[in-house]
Amino acid sequence: MTTAYLEGLRTTRYRRRLAALLRRPACRSISFAIGTAPIHRNFFSETASAIEGLPTGGTRKWNGVTHRQVQYGVRLRIDETTDEATYDAERDLLLVPAESAFDTIDGQVRLLSACVHVGLNFEGRNLHQLDSECAARIAGQLFRLFESVGDRDSELEIVEKIKRLEPESPRDKAFYDVARETLLYLHTTSHAKVQLFHKLKPGSFMKIISIAKRDMLHDVLQQGTVRSWRAPAKPKIKVARPPSRFLALQEMEPSTAVLA
Repeated sequence: MTTAYLEGLRTTRYRRRLAALLRRPACRSISFAIGTAPIHRNFFSETASAIEGLPTGGTRKWNGVTHRQVQYGVRLRIDETTDEATYDAERDLLLVPAESAFDTIDGQVRLLSACVHVGLNFEGRNLHQLDSECAARIAGQLFRLFESVGDRDSELEIVEKIKRLEPESPRDKAFYDVARETLLYLHTTSHAKVQLFHKLKPGSFMKIISIAKRDMLHDVLQQGTVRSWRAPAKPKIKVARPPSRFLALQEMEPSTAVLA
């Protein structure tokens, strides 16, 4: 018999805020693939569902507090001693900073990037460590761009925003450049004459990152510097495992008193 663990109201609320972040319009527009790591149009909505959980029916009382049983795809723990968000695939544990991370675009990017690892693991596509990390960083930069660049922005406005958002770190810039190319690809495609009567839906395309760019980004992660292109080594592929499921007793929100 599976034992459900108790989850506090703060953690439950954090899950809901995180799921809402992953369902933002900017996330629906992110769609690309690098090596073994595909980020498709439904990727973030499905990851949000795994994080937010699915009620399995029934309620229980524990120490006078009513809880409902919920099935999660990942454990979540709030760590106020750090500003980073990380995912431990071995323990299926998502470590997140305090709620103030939601207040800034940088904090949101860090949360989203960690959730990319959650989603890849949940879908059985966390097969290559470097591919997964590249996908997480590219997705974070794309989120930053899609949150700032609007569909109705002019070419000049887009260029100005892209230049303003460019990071200073050479390592971050390498991933930003790939994200920028993906954004411009979408912008060009959506304005092509063939699309005059067939408006593109968010995420309806998938930008495939080239082998050369993938290899370059691997080098950036491993050494911190951009090296010239070389023939990529055969990746070490891990065996996919079934997604985890965890049962939790989720503390229910206190009901509002009805005034007589």
